[in-house]
Amino acid sequence: MFRQHAVQSQEGELICGPEQFCGPLCIRSERDGDVHVVQLIGELDMTTAQSFEDELKRVEATDAAEIVVDLSRLKFISSDGLKAFIHASARSRHSDNRLRLVRGPDEVQRTFETTGLVSRLPFADVALGSPWHGLLSKAQLVVSRPVQDWLR
Repeated sequence: MFRQHAVQSQEGELICGPEQFCGPLCIRSERDGDVHVVQLIGELDMTTAQSFEDELKRVEATDAAEIVVDLSRLKFISSDGLKAFIHASARSRHSDNRLRLVRGPDEVQRTFETTGLVSRLPFADVALGSPWHGLLSKAQLVVSRPVQDWLR
């Protein structure tokens, strides 16, 4: 099941297409069987971290056996984004450890390394045989406006 989720862009324009950038952060969220993949595209900063955390909490409330957050298309992460991952990891440890993080590009990963979070967060390597590998390419693009504003 595909869930559209939106983060308001600074320009406030609706941009939607397979490879278009849709604001500061696009969140792709899809479940296939027991695995739910949340892919972040763009910048996770103080203006977008709460939307990401809200979507992650929504996914955590489901019965998905595994929650994968794919950072492979994240361009930037701020301290607010790091804090969202610290909170998510703590929630996961207190429940059933179903959170997995797919490494981001070097610039993003360096932020996790510099802050010492790589060893404290549940990073996983995506192998061709992993249960979520095929999901990463199936996820749909999201838009940059809340759904209720689409017709305005």
